[in-house]
Amino acid sequence: MGLNLIEGTVRAGCAVLLCLPVLACAQQPSTPAQPDLATPEGRIHLDVVVTDQAGKPVSGLNLKDFTLLDNDRPVKIASFQAVDSTKADPPVEVILLFDALNLESKQAAEAQKAVDTFLHRDNGRLAQPVSIYRLADAGLSVTQQPSTDGNALAAEFHKKNGMRLLWNHPENFRPSADQPFQNLSYRFLSSLDALGSIAVEERPTPGRKILIWIGNGWPMVSSYGPVFNEIVELATRLRESHIALYRVTSWPPADRGFHYQSYLAGIKSPAQAEPRNLALEVLAAQSGGLVLGTDLVLNPELVLDPGKELARQIARCITDASTFYSLSFDPPRTSTIDEYHDLHVELGMPGLTTRTSTGYYDQPAYYDQPYVAARHLTVEQLEQLLGSSHSTSDSELARRLSATELTERLTSPRLAAWKDRMPGSKSWDALVALADGSAFLNPPEAETPSIAPPDLTAQRRIFMKTIQYLRETLPRLPNFFATRTTVSYGERPPRGELMTKSATGDQTFHLESVAAGTVLYRNGREVMDSEEVKGKKPKKEVGSLITRGTFGPILAMVVRDAAGVSGAVHWSRWEEDAAGPEAVFRYAVPGDKSHFEVTHCCRADGTDDFQEDAGYHGEMAIDPSTGAILRLTLESDLQPDATLARSATMVEYGSQVIAGKTYICPLRSVSISRGRRMILIHEWGEDVGVSGPYETILNDVSFGDYHIFRSDSRIIFGDPPAPDQH
Repeated sequence: MGLNLIEGTVRAGCAVLLCLPVLACAQQPSTPAQPDLATPEGRIHLDVVVTDQAGKPVSGLNLKDFTLLDNDRPVKIASFQAVDSTKADPPVEVILLFDALNLESKQAAEAQKAVDTFLHRDNGRLAQPVSIYRLADAGLSVTQQPSTDGNALAAEFHKKNGMRLLWNHPENFRPSADQPFQNLSYRFLSSLDALGSIAVEERPTPGRKILIWIGNGWPMVSSYGPVFNEIVELATRLRESHIALYRVTSWPPADRGFHYQSYLAGIKSPAQAEPRNLALEVLAAQSGGLVLGTDLVLNPELVLDPGKELARQIARCITDASTFYSLSFDPPRTSTIDEYHDLHVELGMPGLTTRTSTGYYDQPAYYDQPYVAARHLTVEQLEQLLGSSHSTSDSELARRLSATELTERLTSPRLAAWKDRMPGSKSWDALVALADGSAFLNPPEAETPSIAPPDLTAQRRIFMKTIQYLRETLPRLPNFFATRTTVSYGERPPRGELMTKSATGDQTFHLESVAAGTVLYRNGREVMDSEEVKGKKPKKEVGSLITRGTFGPILAMVVRDAAGVSGAVHWSRWEEDAAGPEAVFRYAVPGDKSHFEVTHCCRADGTDDFQEDAGYHGEMAIDPSTGAILRLTLESDLQPDATLARSATMVEYGSQVIAGKTYICPLRSVSISRGRRMILIHEWGEDVGVSGPYETILNDVSFGDYHIFRSDSRIIFGDPPAPDQH
């Protein structure tokens, strides 16, 4: 699964600027719009079941009744919701696992009877959507989709080849009946693969699921290589998928030689891990589910009808999930990979019991750790460094620049002045990345003329010119095409098997690719006609950064949104330009007034796209004589999220002559995004998209060679002349 890291777009309908109200500008400083924190969510999500002394679910509790302990320390609950499964949106999903691999033939027939009883009750009308998985010698299969039609599910379950095959083992891989040791290992590994595959399959679907495993589970083996890693991954994927695991059985188990209750403590290191920690009963209890049938299988004479007893236990599992409480929290920061944390939920009232995930594995990658440069320089200090580097090699100068961060904006003219003076392409690429990183800062004081700020009337006059410019000039832009060159920079992520858990790799910018192509501006829209990527192409799991709207829609959107918010625009300063002073205004647009859409794949658990109409803030530099916007910055005000930390765009505009007329067109843009990458890993026969560490992606885009877009044709009347006969 690849990653389209961020795409900032102007929503449909914003390309044409309509009538705008007069702005109320002020000279006091502006505070960027803040995100709405009314319903934030934490990075770790839990579903908590509360039962009374009779084992019945308890409803009607509030947030104040709950105390969440992480390693015995209270933590703040970020979000809380009391859920009634009959009204839940999305609904609670019931997953039945028919374990034909580990059941004897008679037991399998009784389990099938229990499944049929459950599916056909109430004339096949199921209260919650149900999925059925079948684990057999050949592999794992599942019904086509969750359904509340029990009769249809039963027909699919019984039909040969009616279910969707997820994976299978070739016959030469399966042990024969006369190989008992290999058979135990095969059943052990296949069962764990099935549990992991179900977690991965259900992970993209939101909402709580109860996974009911019909049978005693899989046999134990004396040794198994990656026990700790299997424990960590299963615990993480089950939690991300909101799965509570239930064991139901009505048959005596084979003697395992241990009591599962002795293995419920969380495993903190590989030295503590052993195969018994992966027993079905252990994983069920740790997930917040139940282990049912233990009293009956110890006294098999009490079970008169095993199939009927299984159906009763299945019904109890569903009742157990009828009421629950969904909450989330942010784990503490850690620098240790796979750091285990115990979880416990306490209630301020006696006689009640809580069940939820008993622990989780904290990871450094859960939190952003921004790059801290080795040194910070002003623009003047940078130019002194460059001027004294005549004898420095290209690679060494590039290394020095990569470890540097500017405290002021290196403007495009000053950057361009150094292009032919750098010792090579590596140092030039590093200088461009350094300049792009400063694109959202103020310029040096020397480039800020000491001109008195205009009064409020003059400010309004300048801005009204901008409104008129956008209303009258943009719609008259001709259809044209231009060359677009995109230089993409990125960080080098951690390497190795733990790259999805480590916090950082090499956080300095490195050139990823150069793409050159033709962009068309046609009927007010941008269309990328063709593009060719040169040099090293990004790996599949490395993200891409896309920004659209630079030819006009982004200008119309910002001015329209800002004009619709009282006090959103404020005077900032004058800036010096080759053509004269520019009037710089600061603006802030809250999320409920925004038409700027940010999308990002994917959320912290890798399950779906992150998308919102984000509030944003920035600056616009205006030609006071014409109202043309010459420079625009836009920085998103994102909700606190474990996925996307920053989204920012800067566009510079300038004069271009097209077909003998002068227009203000984009010359250069810089887009920066910092978010968690999606990394594809392979687990349990499934491809899993997992959120990795935070990473910054930077695009430097330049436009040029503007031409009118037209086609020439010639109409010829009459018959064409006959070709020469030779």
